[in-house]
Amino acid sequence: MPDRDETEEPLQSLPPGMARRYTEYMPATDKPSPPPTNVGGYDELLNYARGKGMALPRSREGLAVIDALSEDPEAKKDVTGLTAAIGMFYGDVLTHTIPGAHWEVVEEGSPMVRISRNTSVSVIQVAQRRLDAGLPTLVMNYDHALDHIGRDEPKGT
Repeated sequence: MPDRDETEEPLQSLPPGMARRYTEYMPATDKPSPPPTNVGGYDELLNYARGKGMALPRSREGLAVIDALSEDPEAKKDVTGLTAAIGMFYGDVLTHTIPGAHWEVVEEGSPMVRISRNTSVSVIQVAQRRLDAGLPTLVMNYDHALDHIGRDEPKGT
């Protein structure tokens, strides 16, 4: 596990997803907790980028670095095995750059980031599509998510 900067926020846990065939009722706690915004899950990706001498900031620029790696034929072989880590990194970029964005899990193993009241992004699927098809890039997906923020608000607010 890489060394973490003391100024970084602590990692949080994703809530469990709903079971496919049954649901378990659990009473709500007295004190609601804020939705998770920093769950990690991409240490392997950070280690890979550091090994290549690249910085991977949690921003649009970090997504551009991953896009560049997935265009390089040599690096593509390596990053193809990091699909989940790329998706988790993309999700953390969303939660740290879009006000109010937070993690949610509807189905176990398929984390999503809710970026607005009506829009969620399935981050692992975005990463998988990027690596399989090449387009849209992570930066294009990020820009598209930013476009959606204003659209989901009701008119007149």
